[in-house]
Amino acid sequence: MKFKQIFYFLLLAIVSSASYAQQLTRKEIAEITEKIPDLISENYVLKERSDEITSKFKNELSSKKYLSITNPDSLAKTLTKDLRAISNDKHLYVKYYQSSPEKDEFDWDAWEKEERILEIRQNFGFTEVKILPDNIGYIKIVEFMHPQRGMPTAVAAMKLVEHTDGLIIDIRDNGGGYGGLMNYVLNYYFDGGPTHISTTIYSDEEKLPDKEYSSDLVYGKLRVNTPLYIITNEKTGSAAEFFAYTLLSFGKAKIIGQPTAGAAHMNTFYPLNENFRISISTGAPINSKTNTNWENTGVIPNQIVEENAIDKAWELIKTEVSTVAVQ
Repeated sequence: MKFKQIFYFLLLAIVSSASYAQQLTRKEIAEITEKIPDLISENYVLKERSDEITSKFKNELSSKKYLSITNPDSLAKTLTKDLRAISNDKHLYVKYYQSSPEKDEFDWDAWEKEERILEIRQNFGFTEVKILPDNIGYIKIVEFMHPQRGMPTAVAAMKLVEHTDGLIIDIRDNGGGYGGLMNYVLNYYFDGGPTHISTTIYSDEEKLPDKEYSSDLVYGKLRVNTPLYIITNEKTGSAAEFFAYTLLSFGKAKIIGQPTAGAAHMNTFYPLNENFRISISTGAPINSKTNTNWENTGVIPNQIVEENAIDKAWELIKTEVSTVAVQ
């Protein structure tokens, strides 16, 4: 029993010592936090917003409240909370790493190996493809995976539903992924010459705006003028949001379900010191129809649906198909 008590106090002393060693000094906190306004001012993609964000954050700095937050995790969380409250930008946040996140230390080979395993297990994102009653197609896409490796699966999925009268694409819980497969499926709903879809602008003045166009390079029949319903939820993000927002804004689809995550911007990490990094929005896609994007607001469905979204989409699309057939 005495041995256990001694061991406990030794362990407590070691843990306490480690915790104490990890505490930040006021000087370190000042060095970390005082870099933030300049980094946002220099790198934030929307210049008209960067002045507002930096001004409000400087007010927070002037209160000196951060100087008392000596725990690294707590400081990162507090800074993130304040920055997001000021900006309403989910890509503006601070992360603390216990060890310095040097790029050279990242094992890209291991990461790609894990990615390939996941792709195979999830059928390159197309986890369910079927024909519902009344000749309505249904595709569940959990992620837009690597385009070169996943393209045959995307082609096969779209070929399977080629002769359906309408299509439901379910991207609930789809956090995004690569653009290639997303663009391929999207292209089925555009015809004629290339359509200007969006322009991505960057904070880096040397980086030219990137214009994105539709393409007629698809295998099989186009689905222009055939009913399309897309199911979304709060975990639909990034490339999946681009997919839904584009088809909605161009009048190619109707959205049902829940509003999406609202993360339109592209982010870049900048060092605050050896262990702290700040994520800043450095790129923003601007839709050519709306002249804006879904940042903060998310993609808002035509119809909010809490439960049984697939059944509801099937009912709506069946009615639309029947109406078109009568006409």
